[in-house]
Amino acid sequence: GKAVVGGVQLKKPVVAPVFRPDEDQEEEDKRKEQRKKMKLTAIDYGEHATQADKDAAAQMSKRIIDLIPKDQGELFAFAVNWATADRIRVAQDKMEPWVRKKVVEYLGEEEATLTAYIVRMIQQHKAPREIIAEVEPVLDTDAEMFVVKMWRMLLFEVMRADAA
Repeated sequence: GKAVVGGVQLKKPVVAPVFRPDEDQEEEDKRKEQRKKMKLTAIDYGEHATQADKDAAAQMSKRIIDLIPKDQGELFAFAVNWATADRIRVAQDKMEPWVRKKVVEYLGEEEATLTAYIVRMIQQHKAPREIIAEVEPVLDTDAEMFVVKMWRMLLFEVMRADAA
């Protein structure tokens, strides 16, 4: 039948332990030994990074942004670490989505050919003035501002990777 414990009726009958108490202890000791042998691995918290990590990243980002020249002449003369740019695939991974979004903002629609062309110029390490000359026929008076913003982002992504 059903067991009653402390006035509460249990669905399963209470069964006497199958193992001797010392067998339970042996099992527990084995588990403790196995835990000691386990290797500790760092846990990647990903998006759940601590606030301190997020604050540190924000501080680093701000420091990098402060290093990027505001003046266009200085900006375009600033050395790009192309080895890092290529290693982190900055053109494909970071610039391509940004360029696509900006092209839509400027032209009112997606222009895959233009986006791919601009990304290819970055991959070819073209100078910003060359890129302006190439996109001016399409972006007209927006060409310069577009490349200035793009160049700032490019430098930021490369410098952030170098600082990591």
